[in-house]
Amino acid sequence: MEELLKEYKVISTIKVQWGDMDAMQHVNNVIYVKWGETARIEYFTALGVFSPEQKQIKFAPILGFQSVKYIVPVVYPDTIHIGTKMEEIKDDRLVLKSFYYSENTGKLVAIKTQEVIPFDYKTQKKIPVPEELILEINKLEGL
Repeated sequence: MEELLKEYKVISTIKVQWGDMDAMQHVNNVIYVKWGETARIEYFTALGVFSPEQKQIKFAPILGFQSVKYIVPVVYPDTIHIGTKMEEIKDDRLVLKSFYYSENTGKLVAIKTQEVIPFDYKTQKKIPVPEELILEINKLEGL
């Protein structure tokens, strides 16, 4: 598993719960979305976005788009390791990719794409991606 995850700077670990499965006896599709939210928040936490010390980045990351490609069904019991990385930085959004790996099978089971829009709650408008955030992303990703 370590070999599969070595390229990711942020890794989220999720224990599959019995209640995550549906009538088809595999993890329900909506659970992958929930896991992706956890991975996204952990990525932005690693950037310092939610830290009181990180005051120069003044925006809220708002989810603008998401999609999940389901590759292999997951069943209980299992542990999923989600490696998240920045795929692309556009003028007005960030594109994250999260790669879900099953500990039981050692295989990639899903890929989630998430577009995050920087949003200023004071003006109630989206804003360009802050330069300070780009610097933090480059530092985290080792670019």
